[in-house]
Amino acid sequence: METIILRGHSKVNSSLILKLAKQLSFSAKKISLDEMEDTAIAISIADGIDSGVLNEKGKQDFLFLLKQG
Repeated sequence: METIILRGHSKVNSSLILKLAKQLSFSAKKISLDEMEDTAIAISIADGIDSGVLNEKGKQDFLFLLKQG
């Protein structure tokens, strides 16, 4: 599976890309800024664990701090 993230400022062009993706049998959806930020955080956490920079306890502590603030 491949993942592509596109960011643009034109609603018309965004709609065109989504329509093309559907015609090419890609799964595509428009996401909100909040969803994009949540995804970026999740990817960063996963990368940190995979690289050894962040362990499971560090992940739990970080997520706890996010919920608090």
